[in-house]
Amino acid sequence: MTSKKTSSRKTAGAKKTAVGKKPAAAKKPAGKKKSTASRRKSGKKPPTDLRSQLKKIGIGLMVLVAVCLTGAMVADLLIRQPKAPVRENTATRTTESPEKTELPKKSLPGDPTPQVVKDIQEADHITPQSGLMEKNGHPVLYEVFEETVPPPRPGADHRPVPESGDGLYEIALIIDDIGYDQKMAMALYALEPDISFSVLPWSPHGRAIAGILREKGALIMLHLPMEPVQYPDVNPGPGALLTSMSPDMLIAQLEKNIDEVPGASGVNNHMGSRLTAEAGQMYQVFTILKKRNLFFVDSMTAPKSQCRAAARLLQIPFSERDVFLDNIQEQAYITGQFAQLKKIARKHGSAIGIGHPYPATLKTLKAELSKIKGEFKIVPASRMVMIPG
Repeated sequence: MTSKKTSSRKTAGAKKTAVGKKPAAAKKPAGKKKSTASRRKSGKKPPTDLRSQLKKIGIGLMVLVAVCLTGAMVADLLIRQPKAPVRENTATRTTESPEKTELPKKSLPGDPTPQVVKDIQEADHITPQSGLMEKNGHPVLYEVFEETVPPPRPGADHRPVPESGDGLYEIALIIDDIGYDQKMAMALYALEPDISFSVLPWSPHGRAIAGILREKGALIMLHLPMEPVQYPDVNPGPGALLTSMSPDMLIAQLEKNIDEVPGASGVNNHMGSRLTAEAGQMYQVFTILKKRNLFFVDSMTAPKSQCRAAARLLQIPFSERDVFLDNIQEQAYITGQFAQLKKIARKHGSAIGIGHPYPATLKTLKAELSKIKGEFKIVPASRMVMIPG
């Protein structure tokens, strides 16, 4: 009995175990997973990866074709480019004059006119000369004609007839560049009180010297800086009137310069070989001189100055210099220039000489002024001006 029960329990346990275990067929999906993994390890790709690669190859071919086409176009342009410009430049040289090619195609307010360009081309005989030394060691420059022969007088109305009735020829001496050496200015005044003193605006001692000389009764002028043909290599200094300035800028600067030399009766130009050849801008300058009741003496640094025409138009008392006395700062040379000044005065009744506050000039004037008494007399520059007819 006991043995039968034991065997029956074993059989039942075996059945339970068989029932608890999963059937063998349930393990087959695991086998499929292994086969997929094995395919991945073997390097095979799905069909979608192949299409992506084909698309990339196609795009690469398109880019390569585009680059080749662009390169061919650029090469074609480079090969053909030089031919057309050569023909254009040749035509320009053969059809246009040198004068026109130097001017801009479109005229701007600060551009030079054809007349000024011509004057600049003819201005080889105008040179800057060294003047007084500034505190920074740079010389004050002025412009003169290289030739010693004075410019011809344009007509009988050039100067007023001397009114003194004493039969003496009249000479006006204008000393430029006043404002750097007070001692020299006082020495010149002590030598001849009727010398006219032209003061540079914004110079270190110009305002003070002008005040002292004016109180003594000397005639004071504004030595107005203007643009030369050599600008900017040659700079006329502070307060310069430039051709590049608009009308408002030019007039504003001129007004400041006049105010800087209080008590000035007249004006003459410092440099200005370019600006004085510009009719439009000289009309602007002379409009202010008319308003301020100032006369003008042209230093004659431009071969074709427009100052006389502007003075005639605006009815400004006007005159022109005859001789630069001290282009060379040597007594023998200055003596010769003074002799030329006397010759002109004898011929026309009067003459204007311009000098500078140099020791050689002072020494020469001391010797020469003592010799002219009884035939010549020194008068202020204001006696030499009249409205051009």
